[in-house]
Amino acid sequence: MIRKLYIGLCAMAALLVSCSDVEFDAAQYSEPVRNLKADYQNGSRKVTLTWDNPAMSGQSGIQIVKDNVDVTNIDEVLSSYFIRKAPTNVDVAYTVKARYADGRVSEGQTVRFNIAYEAKKGNGVAMLVANDYSVSDDEKDAVAWFEQNYVEKGLGTIVTPATIEQLDIEDHAVCWVMCDRIGLELGWDKLPGGLADTETVDALKAFANDGGSLLLTNHATQLTVAVGRIPDAYAPRIFGSGEGGQNPDVWGSQPVIGNAEGQIYDHSQHPVYAGMNYTAGLYERSIYCFEGAGIKGDHNCMWDLNSYNLAANPNVVKAWEEMTNSSVIGTWNHVVDYCCAGIIDFAPTTTFPGRIVAVGLASYEWNIGGENQYKDQLELFTGNCISYLK
Repeated sequence: MIRKLYIGLCAMAALLVSCSDVEFDAAQYSEPVRNLKADYQNGSRKVTLTWDNPAMSGQSGIQIVKDNVDVTNIDEVLSSYFIRKAPTNVDVAYTVKARYADGRVSEGQTVRFNIAYEAKKGNGVAMLVANDYSVSDDEKDAVAWFEQNYVEKGLGTIVTPATIEQLDIEDHAVCWVMCDRIGLELGWDKLPGGLADTETVDALKAFANDGGSLLLTNHATQLTVAVGRIPDAYAPRIFGSGEGGQNPDVWGSQPVIGNAEGQIYDHSQHPVYAGMNYTAGLYERSIYCFEGAGIKGDHNCMWDLNSYNLAANPNVVKAWEEMTNSSVIGTWNHVVDYCCAGIIDFAPTTTFPGRIVAVGLASYEWNIGGENQYKDQLELFTGNCISYLK
């Protein structure tokens, strides 16, 4: 019995000795970044983070963590990071870590700040178009005009969903969103080239909530729903995206809403029509002209006010305006009753301080396959809309 106990103790001792002889490889040290700073001016959301990178070799990138939640991995060794729109009026923490080629991530260094901020509108104008806008002749022509009259004069910026971070209330007072496509399906979520992306819609919504104004033309009028200005139940439903064809008629906007038996809403003196030629002898009333004879796409994206079950008060136009805090300032050429809302001026509200002008008439067309005798009127109207929204 004693012999067995002795043998057992010896075995245990041997085991302990063998275990103590094992050497574990120490984890490689991951040197962190140092001297992290946040540089910004009081009242501005633009923040630049700067730091010193590790001296040791093997670093392959940077990891930036916001409030321990949002993680950005950068596959490049940088020593600064620009935040165009940092959170404001709230405590925020940014942590920077060094990433190494073998997968290691260092401990982080953190900087905290709270920016006291009040939104201040800039004076510039942004034009947002789809990433693939060049496939549309109408969008290309509109962009060319905007570049000549705003970008080249230092007054505007072309923005796409790929560069949506450039849309900033501190730089821009107005954002014009242009989309006019053949073959498009109904619904704002069907808008092409990134216009329906969450990042794009969120940026437009934030811009409007900061007090920025939106000019939405053609198929982009559907964004009134996406940004939350009106419910989906009241989205524009008069919609077209066909190839169109040759048409000899003059098309434009009728600013006088209503028939002789009812209340008349005359918006012919609205600022968006300032300086335009009020052409008589066309249809039943005078109209403002946008395009003459040419190849036209019947691309309406507007509202049929008879389709929303609105109680006449005293008519559907008045009911719509009261429900949405807006004014119907243009309809189709020949329409003289309470029906089609082709141009709507959505006034600011307490919860939605940005003004919106939505132009959904098919007559608002930038390319008709040749010379447009009313091109100057179309351009003047567009400039008026931008000036009015500023």
